[in-house]
Amino acid sequence: MPCSSTCSSTGPRERSGPPCASRKSSCWTRTCEGSGVMNATFSRAALSLLCAAFTAGCANLAAINPGASARQVETQMGAPANVWKNADGSEVWEYPLGPLGVETYMVTVGPDRAVREVRQVLSEEYISKLHVGMSREEVRRLVGRPRYVGFSDLADEEIWSWRYREWKVRTMDLYVQFDRAAGTLKRVSKFQIDTSDSRRQ
Repeated sequence: MPCSSTCSSTGPRERSGPPCASRKSSCWTRTCEGSGVMNATFSRAALSLLCAAFTAGCANLAAINPGASARQVETQMGAPANVWKNADGSEVWEYPLGPLGVETYMVTVGPDRAVREVRQVLSEEYISKLHVGMSREEVRRLVGRPRYVGFSDLADEEIWSWRYREWKVRTMDLYVQFDRAAGTLKRVSKFQIDTSDSRRQ
């Protein structure tokens, strides 16, 4: 199944799926962030390799301690997906481990090119800070690159989604809906997707 998809609704939005603002019309178009349409038909061997790479990435980032050099981070993890520059000369390097992963790491590097801190931002600590009125850049800096970006033409919304582990227990999908014209956050939704607990959040 490709990453681009549509969802049609013939009634009011239900809490058992992604945001779908329109009625009686297609409203949800989803694309992979930064990679276009991805073929999701993996062989078992290829999927195993991807999972192994994801696990290794988590382990490598978790092993980086304050004081480590920026070069050490790049050697272990490669170039960051994005670099945020701060007024004090420090930088925040973004390492999303998606789309299969459920973690995104932000590594703060000081002007001396030494690591100050490593944060895993797809967590309740950071997700709870999302609020109405935030810009796309503020959201991206807070919780990292989305797993998917979609659009609702009827509601004139841009919809970002992430997958994460709530309190390291439940697998959740997080959706952030933006007003496309204003570029500001309108709504935050969370849905439980694993089968260990049938209750929706």
